[in-house]
Amino acid sequence: MPFTDLLADLGLMPLRAMAFQTMLLMVAIALEAMVLRQHLRLGYQSSVHYAASLNLLATSLGWLAFLALEAVLPPEWQQQVISYVLFNHLYVNGLSPNLPVMVVVTAMGVFFLTYWVKLQGLNALTRLLGSLPVVAPRPKIQRRFYPRSQPQPSPAGPEQSSHALAVLHANALSFTAILLLLVIRLVLQVAP
Repeated sequence: MPFTDLLADLGLMPLRAMAFQTMLLMVAIALEAMVLRQHLRLGYQSSVHYAASLNLLATSLGWLAFLALEAVLPPEWQQQVISYVLFNHLYVNGLSPNLPVMVVVTAMGVFFLTYWVKLQGLNALTRLLGSLPVVAPRPKIQRRFYPRSQPQPSPAGPEQSSHALAVLHANALSFTAILLLLVIRLVLQVAP
């Protein structure tokens, strides 16, 4: 099969979007591995494995949800989504005045859904593998607690709350870095 026939069979591929998604995924994995290593006391290799697994899971489910939702969108919304994914710009149509609000609401929803998927993924990995491999325990610090200031036990257990906090911090850091990269990309694209 000649190369030109292969390209004709593939159709229009969003290669630029795929390359940018890969770069964002690598940034997210690096940052989240750093946070997971710090919060969950994992080794370097284990934290990268966990971060990569969680991010690939979230990204795969995100693309599946995106493709399913895109098929049922009204035509003018589909036009905006396709033009942004394939050509990195939005068309001026009836949705243009409402786009900033829709983008912010969608981004907040995606953040919390991604957090939930990653937390469920980490809990599933923990159950599947038995437990997280811990590097070394942190030294205990002697503190004096007064009866009123003693911490209350978490209803979900200390392991669940540490997982939730670690995933929240990791997700927030990676989303902030991705937002900065998107802003830089937008600024560089608009500059003459």
